[in-house]
Amino acid sequence: MSLPKFNFWILGILFFVVLLRLPSLFEPHWYGDEEIYLVLGQMMRRGAVLYRDIWDNKTPILYFIYALSPTLIWAKLSATVFVLGTVFGVYKLSGRLLSAALIGILLSLPILEGNIANAELYFTLPIIFGAILVYQKRSPFLIGLLAATAFLIKVPAVVDFVGLLLAFFVIKLVDEYWSPVRDWERLLTDQIKFYLPILVGFFLPILLIFGYFFVNHALQNFLIAAFSQNASYVAVGSGALSKLSNPLFIKSIFLLAGSVLVAMAYFKRLVAKELVLLSLWFGFSLFGALLSNRPYTHYLLQIVPPTILLGVYIISHWRRYWSAGLILLAIFAWLGKMFQGAFALEPVSYYRNFFDYASERKSWEEYVNYFDARTVGVYQVANLIKEDTKPNEPIFVWGDMASIYVVADRPAATKFIQAHHLTTIDSKNYDLIIQRLLKYQPKYIVVTRPVQFPFQVLETLLMRNYKQVEVVGQMYVYKNTVSVSLPMWTPSY
Repeated sequence: MSLPKFNFWILGILFFVVLLRLPSLFEPHWYGDEEIYLVLGQMMRRGAVLYRDIWDNKTPILYFIYALSPTLIWAKLSATVFVLGTVFGVYKLSGRLLSAALIGILLSLPILEGNIANAELYFTLPIIFGAILVYQKRSPFLIGLLAATAFLIKVPAVVDFVGLLLAFFVIKLVDEYWSPVRDWERLLTDQIKFYLPILVGFFLPILLIFGYFFVNHALQNFLIAAFSQNASYVAVGSGALSKLSNPLFIKSIFLLAGSVLVAMAYFKRLVAKELVLLSLWFGFSLFGALLSNRPYTHYLLQIVPPTILLGVYIISHWRRYWSAGLILLAIFAWLGKMFQGAFALEPVSYYRNFFDYASERKSWEEYVNYFDARTVGVYQVANLIKEDTKPNEPIFVWGDMASIYVVADRPAATKFIQAHHLTTIDSKNYDLIIQRLLKYQPKYIVVTRPVQFPFQVLETLLMRNYKQVEVVGQMYVYKNTVSVSLPMWTPSY
């Protein structure tokens, strides 16, 4: 790898990536994760404090990005800007237009959910520029800041930095071992000078984030949501960590064994330092992407940059590294089996759907139904609520239809906007929901049926104080029949 000067061909690649992502700018409110982030963004713009007044289980920077302008077009545009930055960074790192183009394509196609403004599209940018600095062996404090940024977007992103820095350490250690003058004291001093600023750069913004939530009386909620519940979410289906059958334990063993083999190969001078860097980066990135046992397609976006860089490097040196290529192919086969049947939009039909709509060969309803047959109903329910409520009048949705909050542009009556938020945290939060519902007495409550997470007290409240006024698909709309003067939403503290 080399760090190239500017090449105007990269502008053509960036333009092509923009074209690939263009249809995403016109998507409706249909994808669950985006809608959750948009609800949090809208609530934060209304004055809600993240985790205290509104809840989700990721670290905070993604929500801050959405809160800058909590609209779907902003989410899609900001994701596009981050992808373009990643593509340009890949070219600066590798000097290969092919690598930049392939990564831009894979980060944009719907086959890996590249059309969705998920965390992976955002944290790949700081990872790539962190990789550039590690390769250049400079600006360790900035490396730490970039690692913290990626971590605060989504926790697994920091694993990429662990792989990159481990590779740097292995290369430095082995090169020093083969040096004619083995000055171990100088090696230790150099390592401290390099890694200490990284640690400072990493923990400084995290401490500032801790301070922000402490001042806003949300530190405990932040720790539970971003770390404790996140860990519970990852651990679902894993079993006890001490058991040899635990998937996370098995992945850790493979990662450790692979790292040792790569280090030994470099010690024996069987591989170049570029392969050490790319292999360890890929291995740790894969570990981070597979931390959860859920085969969600967008998790694989995390490994796109190191996979393409490693694959292109192996192909360009195939005579020497053909065996590494076979290992990479075996890993792809395993991933294919693991993610077989996972949700993804088929690229050809995705772009055809857009062109048919743009050329007026499809109606808006037909266009929207391609994504999710429930989406037209979401707009119908949201418009009904919007026409009969004031802008700051809270509503409540029980189920997985956070998009109703977004399209109606009404505040959530409780901090929990998805029923599944209550599956891995204290069950006492059911009581908290009821307390908030009794406080705000929302004019409208929407329940998606059949109910996946039974909530008997809510059903009792609906029978006593609400009347069913509409049914749209799975969405049952209830209107308050008791309260005449309804309180407006305010932050809870």
